[in-house]
Amino acid sequence: MSLPNLNNDVPKYELTVPSTQEVVKYRPFLVKEQKVLMIAYESQEPKQIIDAMLGCIENCVNDITVKSLSTFDVDYIFTQIRSKSVGETTKIVMKCKSCEAENDITVNLSEIGKNIKYPETLIPLTETVNVQMRYPTYLDVMDNEIMFTENPSVTDILFENLYTCLHSVKTEEENIPIKDEPKEEIINFINNMTNEQLEKLQTFVQDLPSLKESVKFKCKECGSDETIELQGLQDFF
Repeated sequence: MSLPNLNNDVPKYELTVPSTQEVVKYRPFLVKEQKVLMIAYESQEPKQIIDAMLGCIENCVNDITVKSLSTFDVDYIFTQIRSKSVGETTKIVMKCKSCEAENDITVNLSEIGKNIKYPETLIPLTETVNVQMRYPTYLDVMDNEIMFTENPSVTDILFENLYTCLHSVKTEEENIPIKDEPKEEIINFINNMTNEQLEKLQTFVQDLPSLKESVKFKCKECGSDETIELQGLQDFF
């Protein structure tokens, strides 16, 4: 005798994709998706975690191209799916800055990422040359070996992020897609910038949207009033 197929009436919700303002429908994840996520998080392998997260979104969200989503879009969408799957709050353990006692803090996931500012993507370098930047995807992250090496330098990370976020260079005569240029040409282009021009690109990278929340709590041990800045998906789970 075969076990019955559970045709559960899974509720549907709506969310707005942050970078595009597109409204999509989604469902909570099921046990089969949760199992894959748990195995990935237990592995502590970043690429496996990213792959599991993307797969979960692909299964749970209607009519969305996961590969084209920015990293922030993915983090936000996954957080919303999780909040409807296992609860709208999550508990994290934070150390008091004063006495280092561990405190259990409750964070409301449904409110995370609501008021994000996006940096301007078109950056003028000269009167005739502009750079069009783009938001990186998790596929970009997975293809960036520097991000998965032990103790990469801050400089290496910065410049790899710059390469990833460069979309095109616009002059008065043409628009040159970066993806069509050899990396040596891109490096040469950046190396010939002034410090002021480079700083504009660095500011874009540093201001990329991310899950961010300031959490205030009173230490259970010493009574100190603390404020912790949570940033990035890893800080919330």
